[in-house]
Amino acid sequence: MVAFRLVGDLFISMPLWLIAVALFAFFVVVTIFVRAVVAKRCSDQSREELASDAARLLTGLAATFAFFVGFAITVTWGAVAAGQAAVEQQSSAIQQMNWSLNNMPDRTEAAALREKLKLYATTAAYENGDDLARGDTSHLASAIPLDRFQDALHTYAFGPKVPKAQVSSLVSAAATLGATSAAVSAVAQRTLPDLLAVLLLVTGVLVAGVMGVSTVNSRHSSLMLIWCVIPALSITVVIALAFPFASGIGVDLAPLQSVAQQLAVH
Repeated sequence: MVAFRLVGDLFISMPLWLIAVALFAFFVVVTIFVRAVVAKRCSDQSREELASDAARLLTGLAATFAFFVGFAITVTWGAVAAGQAAVEQQSSAIQQMNWSLNNMPDRTEAAALREKLKLYATTAAYENGDDLARGDTSHLASAIPLDRFQDALHTYAFGPKVPKAQVSSLVSAAATLGATSAAVSAVAQRTLPDLLAVLLLVTGVLVAGVMGVSTVNSRHSSLMLIWCVIPALSITVVIALAFPFASGIGVDLAPLQSVAQQLAVH
C-alpha cells in the first residue's frame, strides 16, 4: 500500500490526459520491442507459428485483462460512491448544526458558535481537498476548527443555564457532525489493493507483448496501436477512481462548498 501511495502521489499531480498518453506510450514501446525481438531472432517459419499461437492466446489474455479492469473499477467506484454519500451527510450535518444554533436562546453565544462552525465548514470545503486526494487524513486542515467548535459547544451546552432538552439536541448534532467528518476521512484512506494494481499492470503488459508477437508478420501494424489504447485508457480510469477525492471523476465537494457559502452569507 505504501508503494501504491507513493506512485499515487505522482499520478495525482498529473492531469488524466497526460497519464493516458504516458501509459499509451509505455504499451506501444512494449509492443514494438517484443515485435522487433521476435522479428530479428526468429525465422520466417517460427514467426508464422508464434504469430498464430499469439493470436489464439490474445483472446484469453484480453478477457483476463478485462476481468481485472472490471473488478478494479467495481472496487474503486464503490469508494467513490461511499465518499460522495459521506460528503452529502457531512453537509447535512452542518446544516442541522446550524439549525440547532439558530434555535439557541442566547443569541450572543449562538453567533460566536456559528462563526466557529462557518470556519470549520469553509476549511473542510476548500482546504481539505489535497490531503483527501492523497488519502493523508492525519493532519486535515479542518481538524483544528472542528475541535475548537466542539469544545466551545460542549462548554456552552453543559453550562449551568442551558435547558437539558437543548443540551441533548446540541450534543447529538455535534456528535453527528464529528461522525460524518470521520466518515469522509475514512473513505479518503481507501485505495486499490497493491496486488490488484500489480496484476492489472502485468496483464496489460502481457497483452501488449502478445499483440506485438501476433502482428510480427503483419504489414499494417495500426491494429497493435489500437490495442495499446485500450489498456492505457482502462488503467487511466482505474487510477482516476482509485483516489476517491482526486480531481477528475471522483467525489464532488460541491454540496459541502454550497453549505459553506450559505453559512458565509448568513
